[in-house]
Amino acid sequence: MTAEVLFALCLASPLVFAAMVWLTRAGPKRAAAALAGCATAAVFSVGWDALAARLGWWNYPSSGDLLATLAFSTTCAFLFGGAAGLAGWRIMRAMEWTGAITFFVAFVGVGLLRDHALEVNTTMMAFGPGPMPQVMSAIGYLTMALAVQITMLVVAGPPRSDAMRAGN
Repeated sequence: MTAEVLFALCLASPLVFAAMVWLTRAGPKRAAAALAGCATAAVFSVGWDALAARLGWWNYPSSGDLLATLAFSTTCAFLFGGAAGLAGWRIMRAMEWTGAITFFVAFVGVGLLRDHALEVNTTMMAFGPGPMPQVMSAIGYLTMALAVQITMLVVAGPPRSDAMRAGN
């Protein structure tokens, strides 16, 4: 992966997060909660990746490259933590339990598709043999989604507790 692509990833993910703040009409309190969700996602991502590498579930062959690792961590934090956290907040606000289930299933599905695309189309990610790595990846994405939503709940309260930013 070239330095330009890594730089673009690092720039694009916070911009996608900012666009999601605007699109979801999140107020300052909810936007701050989503930023806390970014930090939570980063911690979960690094933790799951370290456990997976240790147990042979998956690894990142380019993990020796500090710039690549930073780009992936930043992207994961802003997209899977902040942006997806805000999308989940709006879905749960509108559809309550049905929305929560829909969000968690979609979060895990998108994460697994991303991992599969990275493994098949690049040399950046490699899964171990058998079905266990994919099962554990799904569990990792589910725990990350839960942790992000719990973080947002603690910081900003339940989905219906705060007013949305006024529409323009």
